[in-house]
Amino acid sequence: MKIGLSALFLLCLLSLMAQNPASDLSVLRLQVAQNPIDSSARLSLAYQLMLVSEPDEALKHYETLLIQDPQNASAAEGILWALQSQNRFRESLARAQEFLHNFPTHAPLYNYTAYGLSRLNLHLAARQLYARAEELAISTAHKNTATHGLAWEYLFLKNYPAAKSALVRLNDADPLAQSLIDKPQLQIALGAGTNYQGKHSGNLSASLQKAEWSLKLSANELILDGSRFRETYGISAGWQNSLADLEISARKLSGKDERVYPASSFGLSIKPIFYINKLQFTPLLSGSYSRYERFDVQQADLGLQAASDILSAGYSFSQLYQDNEALNSDSKEQLHSLNFGVRIAPQIWLSAYLYEGEQAWWTNPYGAINDSFDADARSYALSLSSPLGSRMGILIYHQIGVQDHETQHSSFITLSYHI
Repeated sequence: MKIGLSALFLLCLLSLMAQNPASDLSVLRLQVAQNPIDSSARLSLAYQLMLVSEPDEALKHYETLLIQDPQNASAAEGILWALQSQNRFRESLARAQEFLHNFPTHAPLYNYTAYGLSRLNLHLAARQLYARAEELAISTAHKNTATHGLAWEYLFLKNYPAAKSALVRLNDADPLAQSLIDKPQLQIALGAGTNYQGKHSGNLSASLQKAEWSLKLSANELILDGSRFRETYGISAGWQNSLADLEISARKLSGKDERVYPASSFGLSIKPIFYINKLQFTPLLSGSYSRYERFDVQQADLGLQAASDILSAGYSFSQLYQDNEALNSDSKEQLHSLNFGVRIAPQIWLSAYLYEGEQAWWTNPYGAINDSFDADARSYALSLSSPLGSRMGILIYHQIGVQDHETQHSSFITLSYHI
């Protein structure tokens, strides 16, 4: 996607194409020296300097133009262009806040600001400004720049229907963005977990994403006191559309406990996506049915996840009904799940979790089944996720479960590889 961002940056240069035609640098320098207040000559000189990769000198001229005329929007554009061409994105964003205040309806400034935000992995904020630029744009070139940037931000946010919608609005096709949508993306993940006593687990999964469609296969092995205790095999399929993300899943469990296994579980979830300013809101409505050897469990979930580029928070409520074979032994449980995350580096997230309620036979918001008679009544957890190079990622998770005033520690680590 870096190639796409470079193409986007080049499109931003169209905002300066309305300036004077190219002239010989020596002639332009002479004109500026003879008449320092000739804004047209200085603007042309700065533009030509940018074209010959002399952004430092060009920046000085753009700054001078803005001092001479604080209402010169082209000078403001040039300052952002010169700074961003040197990868001085944080500095360009600081200046952009001033310019947007002074020129609140000038679309090119929103495009430049959004591009700087995107290069700093602030994609929700960039999405908002590209959308604003698209609304304000007067010329076709500026509007195309905004729409092109908007498509790329939706790609970064993995909102493929919105990205496709933006690409359709472009006058000129973007083959690179379209190829990224059409190209299948495969991720393989290998995980391991332990409770530091007699329980250990291993997990292998493979996920395939192609545009709005996704497919995931998973296998999990639980080892108890040194011997194989339970195996789980799962499959899920997802489809994104303009209204919501839909996912269906099925799992088969087998193990040594004859009171529980063999077992099967089926689930369906609906997740609409909304954007408000720099925030993304994802409501959740889901349900699952799990059939065990001597009982079944019906579960309904309602939740909401809110995220910015820096912070995320979410809450979900689960209602469980356990239908037992024995008469008058059915039970109901209510569970609450909260999470809070903070981005501590460009792509590194630290998250905290709280699970409240009797968690036996509960499928948590992340798809893990607590298939145990002795489950925690409350759990606290922390996780750290980070990329490892350009294709690999790591997730470290540690949980403290509380039951009958006793604590139980468990840890999980997952390594993923993108193909």
